[in-house]
Amino acid sequence: MSSHPFRQAAQFLLGVPTDGINQTLGRMLALAQATPLCFVAVTGPDAGEAMSVLWRRGYDRVEAARRATCRAADEQSDVLLIVGCSTVPDARAAVASTMAMLRPGGVVVIDAGAIIDLELRERLASDLRALGLDVQPQAHLSAELLATRPFSARAAA
Repeated sequence: MSSHPFRQAAQFLLGVPTDGINQTLGRMLALAQATPLCFVAVTGPDAGEAMSVLWRRGYDRVEAARRATCRAADEQSDVLLIVGCSTVPDARAAVASTMAMLRPGGVVVIDAGAIIDLELRERLASDLRALGLDVQPQAHLSAELLATRPFSARAAA
C-alpha cells in the first residue's frame, strides 16, 4: 500500500479498507471480471506492488505497462489496471499512454481512491470518454473507476 498521507486520508473518508493493496486489487479485479487466464497490464506508482500481488494470486499473464511503444504490444491486454495515481492528470496520462495495449472490449480499471473530490472524479470520467473509452454514467461514484474500450473503433488518444 502506498504510504502517501493523502491516499490514506482519502481511503479513510471513502470508507475504503486501508489494509494494503490486496483489498484494492481484489475490488479492481472483481470489477473487471478478471480471471488468472486474462492478460493484465499494470501501470501507475504502485504497479510493482500490484504485479507482485497478482503473481501470488496466480495471474501469470501480467506485464508492466509504461507506454505502448510497439505494434506487437498493441491490443494484447484484456485488463489494464491503473494503481496509485493520486491526481486526475496522472491517471489520465497513464491511461492515454498505455490504452493502445488494451484489446477492443478490454477494460481499464483505475484506482481512484486518492481522488476524493467528486468533481475531479467526474472530470476523470469525462477525460476517459474523450479518449474514446466507454464509461458508465455513475462510475465516478466508486473508489475504482471502470472504462471499456469499444469494439467498433480504435480509441484516439
